[in-house]
Amino acid sequence: MSFREKSAWITFVLLLGFGIYFGEVLNHWLNPGEPHTNHLQLFLLLVVAIVILEIVTHTMMAIRSPEDAKAPFDERERLIALRATRPAFFVLLVGAFLSIGTMHLGANTFMLAHCVLLAIWIAELTRFGTQIYYYRRGA
Repeated sequence: MSFREKSAWITFVLLLGFGIYFGEVLNHWLNPGEPHTNHLQLFLLLVVAIVILEIVTHTMMAIRSPEDAKAPFDERERLIALRATRPAFFVLLVGAFLSIGTMHLGANTFMLAHCVLLAIWIAELTRFGTQIYYYRRGA
């Protein structure tokens, strides 16, 4: 498994952890009368945790195989990155338009912002998931 494939796996798994935030937002939306955690604090905590874990895991991978980490992108890896961006873009586009549609359903700006953030999150998961698929497939 190449360094960049491992990197895609790490980022994909860490981004899945951000689902905790969207679960809390959904809980807040479904149960508006109950006390909830501060969304900004949870968001910042998850972002900081993901950034720290990305740095630590990528540094450990680079220490274990420095030649692989320093290697420039080859033609196959460039093609994989390019091919993985296309479906992610369409997911983001559909998510953005559906987010705009929530305004017509009576959603406030809080929910609109979270719908857009959800679309970005799903698009990034799509991008890294597609990269992993292409690496595994040997494209």
